Amino acid sequence: MKIFKLTYGLMAATMLSLASCNINEYPSFDDGDAFLAFTSSTAAVGEEAGSLEIPVLLTSKSGLSANAEIEVVADETGTGAIEGTHFTIENKTLTFSGLEGATQKIKINVIDNDVFGGNKSFTIRLKEGGSVKLGAAKTCKVTIQDDEHPLAFILGTYGASADSYFSSRGHFDWDITISRDETDINKVWIGDLDPYFAANGYTAANGSNIFYGIVNEEKTQILVPVGQTLGYQNTALVAFVAADPDVDETEGDNVVIDIKDNGQTLVITNAWGIYDDGWWNLFRGPITLTKK
Repeated sequence: MKIFKLTYGLMAATMLSLASCNINEYPSFDDGDAFLAFTSSTAAVGEEAGSLEIPVLLTSKSGLSANAEIEVVADETGTGAIEGTHFTIENKTLTFSGLEGATQKIKINVIDNDVFGGNKSFTIRLKEGGSVKLGAAKTCKVTIQDDEHPLAFILGTYGASADSYFSSRGHFDWDITISRDETDINKVWIGDLDPYFAANGYTAANGSNIFYGIVNEEKTQILVPVGQTLGYQNTALVAFVAADPDVDETEGDNVVIDIKDNGQTLVITNAWGIYDDGWWNLFRGPITLTKK
């Protein structure tokens, strides 16, 4: 009996000790650790959108009440947006109250000047010295995208439909995106050009399956240089100089995309595909892309 009581006592002491250790392993978070921060360090809005809301989060355990001030930091690179000329801000003071009010939004009104001047940017910064400390994300850079961009008429999403040259790949219905380049007004980025890789998770959103193209001076064609890599192994873009690779196996320098109907329709005229020591995918031309 004494042996049983001693053993039981040791087991109980050990369990209490372990329980105590486990409790102490979890860090506590009190309102002294609360902080304010932007939910993203960048934001973008088109002039045509009219307005933009930028969230700011107060992270606290109990739902503190606090005020926060913001200020505008001008971009002095020559592409800076000017407050009052390119935008206004409705609320430079944010009031947080309780858990339900832990996220507040800065509302920016965008002024469309109907003149092409390129994209403009500025930075919003949370001011120091409030009742709650600031987190790491204390600034947010805002870019206003000029809707008078000379290539605006071809920017957007296009629906495509085509059969792969290889019957094993089958038929595809998919979307291709055309987006502006932030520094070159003659350059666009073509996302999800290849539907097979897009269907397998290699997409423009993930930083792959996106290729640049140059719009000619007449704005009648987009020339997409071959050899650009897709983002999977050494897969690269290849183009032909004819619509059918069986007829003419000569390779070209660009995938040629003809601009039709003032940008409502794009046509990939000749055969093109993705190659890496063998064909991953290949299409005969022409393929028509219709703006959505």
